Amino acid sequence: MPAPFTTDLCGYRVDQEGNVTANPNTSDAGDALSIELGGALFEQLGIAPDKPAPLGPGPDMEVQLVNHLRNLRPDLNIERSRAAREFSQYAHLDVFRNFRRNFGDLGPALDDLRSRVLALDLGVYRDRIEGDLRNLYNSTEAQAALVDDLAEQMPEESLLKIDISIAIPHQDELDELAIAISSKWSLRTDRAQDCVSQGNKLVSQRRGMMPHFGVLTIEPRPSMLKILADGSGAVDYVYHLDLPALEAAIEAVARDKPRRWSPHQTFRRLMKQRRLRDFDQLVCEVMRVPPPSKVFS
Repeated sequence: MPAPFTTDLCGYRVDQEGNVTANPNTSDAGDALSIELGGALFEQLGIAPDKPAPLGPGPDMEVQLVNHLRNLRPDLNIERSRAAREFSQYAHLDVFRNFRRNFGDLGPALDDLRSRVLALDLGVYRDRIEGDLRNLYNSTEAQAALVDDLAEQMPEESLLKIDISIAIPHQDELDELAIAISSKWSLRTDRAQDCVSQGNKLVSQRRGMMPHFGVLTIEPRPSMLKILADGSGAVDYVYHLDLPALEAAIEAVARDKPRRWSPHQTFRRLMKQRRLRDFDQLVCEVMRVPPPSKVFS
């Protein structure tokens, strides 16, 4: 079953004069195959060739997805653009950053303390107290230098914010990330690689259960889907807004191509590997997330 909001987001791009072009808003204008497959997909979806594309289908897709899933699972925390460190499995990523931010320069405070103490009549203890203050100052400076060195030497592992997070709330504790979705209206090589990188980091940097990680897209090109769905262990599944419509579109275009047309073969292989999924299978994953009352620490 396709996403109920799919057709609302689809349309043909409008040029600077306000005329509707033949370029679907899923397509790369410089890629003829992208335009051809996008048009075939829109034909299957029933998108009229004179329908202008809405502005910002990518952000709108995220908003529509969040609203749809919240209606199905109001007991879960379903949000856009949350940082991984906000969830229990990744809270440790914030520890050093917080320490570094809160480790202030104690030098001025110690200078002030030294001036005020040495202004007192310390009698025979003056030399000893002055020495102790000097040692304390030197020790503090050495610690600050070590922290600076540690900050410079540590690798900076940054996680992109999670486009759509489905999390289990826990009373008096951080949410537990159950499903993370990277939302990509269409794919380019760099966008696909961002998804792979994020998936790898979610795997390697977690402490606790690995969240289910998928990508939601309407991308029609098998070559782009292949980057994510053909053997990449970083992404569990690629969810399509309407996989049956895409399959029908590719089959229709393939009829006028050579028998062993590469995009058709690639798509059939991805389907056999079962790494491509329809939108309703994403909904099934969300419905499988246990309710908060049934989750035990």
